[in-house]
Amino acid sequence: MTALAPAPRLWLFGPRSDLLFGCGLLYALVFGLFLVAGAGLRSAQPAWLAALLVLGIGTPHYGATLLRVYERRRDRSGYVLFSLWATLVVAALFIGGLWIPAIGSFLVTLYLSWSPWHYTGQNYGIAVMFLRRGGVALDPRVKRWLYLSFLLSFALVFVGMHTADAGASDLPTGYVGEGVRFAPLGIPPAWSVWIALGLLAAYAVALARAAWGLRRGARLALLPAALLTLSQVLWFSLPYGLHVFGAPPGLDVLDWQFRTHYFLWIAAAHSLQYLWVTAYYARQAGGWHGQLFNYLRVLAAGAAVWTLPLLVFGPQSFGPLSFDLGLATLVAAAVNVHHFILDGAIWKLRGKIAEILIRSGSESADSERSARPWLRRTVWAVCAAALLVNVFGVATDHVFVREMTTGRYAEAARSAEWLAWVGRDRVVARRSFGEALLRDRHFGDARIQLERGESLAPSSTSRILIGLSYEGQGEYREAAESYESALGLEPPLAPEERATTLRRAGGARLAAGEPEKALALLEAALALAPEAADVRSLLERARLAAARPPAS
Repeated sequence: MTALAPAPRLWLFGPRSDLLFGCGLLYALVFGLFLVAGAGLRSAQPAWLAALLVLGIGTPHYGATLLRVYERRRDRSGYVLFSLWATLVVAALFIGGLWIPAIGSFLVTLYLSWSPWHYTGQNYGIAVMFLRRGGVALDPRVKRWLYLSFLLSFALVFVGMHTADAGASDLPTGYVGEGVRFAPLGIPPAWSVWIALGLLAAYAVALARAAWGLRRGARLALLPAALLTLSQVLWFSLPYGLHVFGAPPGLDVLDWQFRTHYFLWIAAAHSLQYLWVTAYYARQAGGWHGQLFNYLRVLAAGAAVWTLPLLVFGPQSFGPLSFDLGLATLVAAAVNVHHFILDGAIWKLRGKIAEILIRSGSESADSERSARPWLRRTVWAVCAAALLVNVFGVATDHVFVREMTTGRYAEAARSAEWLAWVGRDRVVARRSFGEALLRDRHFGDARIQLERGESLAPSSTSRILIGLSYEGQGEYREAAESYESALGLEPPLAPEERATTLRRAGGARLAAGEPEKALALLEAALALAPEAADVRSLLERARLAAARPPAS
């Protein structure tokens, strides 16, 4: 390794913004705050903050890639393998996953397994960019050690995610639900501990060799790479290392049960990093009209790719899955896999990319003129509309929860219908709303919400609640039919819950004047719960009503 004088243009925007946003210093400061007061901050965090971070920071970072690939004809043509053919493959997997669970699980597993490498590769790429901008002549062997350190960090995450029964907790906030699942490889836990131990040892060696090889570089030129290495440690190596070895740190920010919550901040740091570097590239590549204009463009483009699939493939249109039973997770998987593919193709530190990101070069303003200007205007109009729909959906989601919990049921019902129109209908939300209405004895309104949830995904729980709504209005025959239908659904009810449902169905049949049908149901309930006094009492009443003596 030879030491060179730092280049006069080490920074992209300036040391403050580059270190805070590009090199992860801001996250390191936030991490320190979480170390001191994580539990208090987490409990005080308003529900809307996560949605705001995802919309305001996460969404535009996807749009930045889309504009980089699709806005100019020469880029669309140059990356046609990825801009067209790979895009069609991802779209096919997404559509197939809506109807075939195995395809959906494959797409989700691919997304969550690839995601930490996407984050890792970005940290490594920006570290190399700063080293080269700082005039550090990277010896190929040292560069390989540096690369290996990031690769081993990712491998540790991969092992942790794919350990049997471990699952994946690095999930997008707002897109965690039931339905399509992550399918880990199932590495035996005993194996994963030893594999992780080897990876950590190799990781420490690789970091040490890279640091030794870079020791003669100018300190200022090495600072960004050091901070990016620290980001990798805080984002992945440290929490996964602790998790694999079962060593609870006693610190809220590293407590595994809160990993999904804190990963929101890691995702925000990654997205800020991406917006920072792509904004610089866009400024140098020509056609720059300021940060605000650039932000609004990438925000609208990102909103389109997240919103249009919900509008087209939501249960209100052509799709079979509700937002919380697979649709949201599949959209997240498809959008991210597509983003990973494009990102891997376009950000190679060579050619035009190297000229702009490393040597601070620039291009003249793009003189390309569309042969169909109406098409460009139409695309941007669709993106703007998608952004408005996205903002509306996110805001209405939170308004609905507030209205439901404060008992403003008429307003909550209207919000629930609006959410359905924009592809955000949730089975769990409908059920919770129905239960709240049942508790306040709004039986008819409760049944409307429960039946809407039932139409999205048949559920024994919903049918039992629908039965309660009928029973509350004295419609016992309908209540009994609803209870009985719950008994035939898969997966079967647990024995205790099945006995309770049989008792309810038998009691409803008895109240409806059908003691013979009540007898069969109550006898089945008694067989499951022979000590249940309420079942015995109802059974005696049913026998008397049917004028039938007890069995000897």
